[in-house]
Order: sequence, then C-alpha cells, then structure tokens
Amino acid sequence: MDIETRAAVAPRMEIRDVTPGDVPRLERVLTGAHAQQLANAVAGRRAFLAAWRGEEPVGTVVVRWTGVPVDGHGPVPEIGSLEVVPARRGDGIGSLLVAAAEQRVRERGGTAAAIVVAQDNRDARRLYERLGYRDTGARRAADGGAGLLLVRTLAG
Repeated sequence: MDIETRAAVAPRMEIRDVTPGDVPRLERVLTGAHAQQLANAVAGRRAFLAAWRGEEPVGTVVVRWTGVPVDGHGPVPEIGSLEVVPARRGDGIGSLLVAAAEQRVRERGGTAAAIVVAQDNRDARRLYERLGYRDTGARRAADGGAGLLLVRTLAG
C-alpha cells in the first residue's frame, strides 16, 4: 500500500488487543474461532489483534509466538489468521494489521516474521509479497491444502 493510502485509512482505524467483550462483535462480522484465539492470547501463546473503525470490527490478525522453523532464522513468530470484513477488503486494512503484528514481533525482540499462505490464494500471496515477504521454498499445510512458507526480515 502506498503512503497516501495508508495515511487515508490509518486515522480512522484503531488496532488493539482483543478483549473478552470484543468477541461477540467479532463473531457477528467475521468467521473464526475468536474465543479460542483470545484464550490462546491470554495464555501467552499468541497475540490476537483486531482493527476497529469506530465501534465496528473490520479485521483480525494473530501472531503465534511458538513460530515456525525457517532456514537461516531458527524459529520465527508466525503471523496468521488475517481476516478483513468483505466490504472493506482493498482498503489497506490487511496491510495495517500485518504492520501491527510485525510491530509486536519487534517489541518481543524478533527480527523476522513468517506467514503460511495457501498456494492457491493468489490475492493473499500478492499482499504479502508487496509487504516484503519472500517464498522460502518450504511448504506447510494451510487451509487443508498446500501452503507456501513466506518470511520477512524485520528492520529495527
């Protein structure tokens, strides 16, 4: 996403940790196991973030701290479960959520982040590549099929 687009979207957005009171609102507009994601976040296994426009949730993302092994990096935190409400796709929300997840990785001392994307999910793959993620050549299971393991080295 270019700087002008990010600047236009960002002022109207808040990205924050999901709280128990958020779960019912998330479940009304997004699919996913939000209560389970929150339980894992409370247990310290992941970060669970949501993007809000006013009182309405418009997207979610998770950072799994256990990560995935990546050659040359060791275990790398994995960004996943990225979801944006259908009516808001293309507005830059996914990019903002990934940036917020990467910031969480940096805050914990991480120097890289990984994403597993379904091989046939061309739109998501284009987004991640535009954000600087590169195919490692490794394959993982994703959404019941073949997934590509992408990694990005994070600047301080």
